[in-house]
Amino acid sequence: MKSLIRPYQYKIPVKSDCGVEKALLVISGKWKPAILSVLLKTSQRLKDMQEGLPEAPKRALTQQLKEMINDGLIQKQDFNEYPKRTEYSITPLGMQLSGVFEALKTFGDKIQ
Repeated sequence: MKSLIRPYQYKIPVKSDCGVEKALLVISGKWKPAILSVLLKTSQRLKDMQEGLPEAPKRALTQQLKEMINDGLIQKQDFNEYPKRTEYSITPLGMQLSGVFEALKTFGDKIQ
């Protein structure tokens, strides 16, 4: 059976020589910072993320999770259990964002 899921393609071409632009591209999105902040602390199931972000539509969360998986920031693990259980966790690449998020928090706390 042919897969109907197409890999995400960015609407704006990425400049390969600009590291800041590439970094911002992979972490920008309405729900990505919130998702990453949670996953930097602990692994989560989609259901738990939905409970923590009740205003986020499930479709938006799943799309942004897929994008971050494709970008190598997070990973998805399916457990061979009944009922089926899937968890999302941060990768070593995604863990490097810890300092970035701490700096953004510090900066944000200074804004009036």
